[in-house]
Amino acid sequence: MTEDDIATATGLPVHTWRRRHAAAFRTRVPVVNPGERLRLYDEEQVRAYLDGMSWPPIANDEDQEPAAEGQEPLAEDDGNAWPMAVPEGEEHPEDLLTDKETANVLGIRDATVRAYATTGYLPAGTERHGRTWWPRRVAEARRDAGDQHHQTPGRKPGDPRNRAPRPRHDPRIEEIAELTTRAPLTTADVAQRYGVGERTAQRLLAAARTRSDD
Repeated sequence: MTEDDIATATGLPVHTWRRRHAAAFRTRVPVVNPGERLRLYDEEQVRAYLDGMSWPPIANDEDQEPAAEGQEPLAEDDGNAWPMAVPEGEEHPEDLLTDKETANVLGIRDATVRAYATTGYLPAGTERHGRTWWPRRVAEARRDAGDQHHQTPGRKPGDPRNRAPRPRHDPRIEEIAELTTRAPLTTADVAQRYGVGERTAQRLLAAARTRSDD
């Protein structure tokens, strides 16, 4: 859940929730994506916090031993920071991973993960909270598959990063081409007319001449 989701669950505008409750909440409940700009929290932990419960969840009342005579019952929450909802080594196959987390599973860069998603080497992923996620099982299946492209993560055919940049339309080129049909232009003429350096003027003039030849 995002902090917007949490504020909605409490019936408050997010700016009000952050002003009144965010500091205490963040002290207690850990994010599931440390270091990321968008803070995300485990939904079960959020619900437990909002209900005033502890984490990890305590056993049902009938499973607990009664407090000794003269002792107060244990508080449901001791106020300490909670552990991660999913301890390391107990990950679930359906955990949703960011591009960075998926990249860590595959041993590649997060930009390569995004490229793989466009070529079909990885599924397109699921859009949530304005970003793309992949189930852990998908990342692990790709890691363990026979076609180990990610072990040699050079750009493959179809990779969008292989595309040459589109030439940018420069209206000055067309204008210079038109002017040269009336009278010859020099590099100095172009530089003075457009307020550019000599090298830029040479490039514009060469492009205009090519256009004129066409």
